[in-house]
Amino acid sequence: MTLKLLFWAITLVDVAIAVIIFVSALSSRMLDIPLWYRLGLLITAFGFTGQGCLNLPYLLFNVTLMAHELPFWILKDIGIGIISIYYFWHTMHKEDKPGKTPTRKKTVAVKKTPVAKKTTEAKKTPTPRTPHKKTPAQ
Repeated sequence: MTLKLLFWAITLVDVAIAVIIFVSALSSRMLDIPLWYRLGLLITAFGFTGQGCLNLPYLLFNVTLMAHELPFWILKDIGIGIISIYYFWHTMHKEDKPGKTPTRKKTVAVKKTPVAKKTTEAKKTPTPRTPHKKTPAQ
């Protein structure tokens, strides 16, 4: 019974991670990251989906599937490997590129129209500040 609970937990985690990756792939921010990261994340999501689908027959019908002919779960490892290799490659060759700081885009300044302030009260004179105590030098 505890083994089935463990497989249910693993299956739910796999499916949840795959859904998170697929939903984030639809975001427009995904276009900002490099192609290798996107490719690795999508392959990883297919691997998580395959792993979850291979667990379902065991959980629902108590049938063990052998995934020797078509191991979809290996996509998870391949995707994480692609992300890791690209990250390693990128950090190793980061020093070769000149360190240019990106230029900030200038925003269009909006010209404000001056507004006259209405003052009904007379201006008060500020109160003089009290001098600070002088301490003897040590």
